[in-house]
Amino acid sequence: MEGTLFVNEFLSYLLNYFVFSAAIVIAFVIGFTLRKNKNAKMGTAVEAESAGEAAEKTSDNE
Repeated sequence: MEGTLFVNEFLSYLLNYFVFSAAIVIAFVIGFTLRKNKNAKMGTAVEAESAGEAAEKTSDNE
């Protein structure tokens, strides 16, 4: 009887471990994706500003 109780407790602990591990992995993937998208948007905004500044500098030089 005690052997089955140990197995049940162990499987319960193992299930909790996998659930929490999966939640952590999913959170990292979501965070990484959101940061990557934000950096991509910021990168295009910075490139647009740089292009605008470069155009202003060339028009000032003329």
